[in-house]
Amino acid sequence: MRLETDLTEIADVTAEELHRELARLGSDDNARAILSRDAHTYLQTAIFDNGFVVERRDGGGEETHFHAVPRHAKLPGVKPKPAWWKRVWFSGLYITSECAFTLDEVQTIFGDYLAGRESYIPRKWDQGFCDR
Repeated sequence: MRLETDLTEIADVTAEELHRELARLGSDDNARAILSRDAHTYLQTAIFDNGFVVERRDGGGEETHFHAVPRHAKLPGVKPKPAWWKRVWFSGLYITSECAFTLDEVQTIFGDYLAGRESYIPRKWDQGFCDR
């Protein structure tokens, strides 16, 4: 499988390389990862202010796109929340999601996907994109 992040691309990623590169996620310069079998079959994650959202596409169009729903309650933010006026005028500055996972959970989900098995981490996969 191919791994792509904002910092690197690895054509035939190993489990060790996957773990190492996912551990580097977390900054604005490296905020996403895609692990793909082909252009329409992949698992992806993106950073939010309270964790990582995980989505997958199972070989087709929008109807095969799903987002992972965690077993735990919404994670608290990890960055200080901006002042109220910044949240009003610059709404994109602080983005949290009810579907956010920890980096350790993302590591497990991606490792399971690379190994070809369904991960036990998500409670379920809902169709469509995560709506925060």
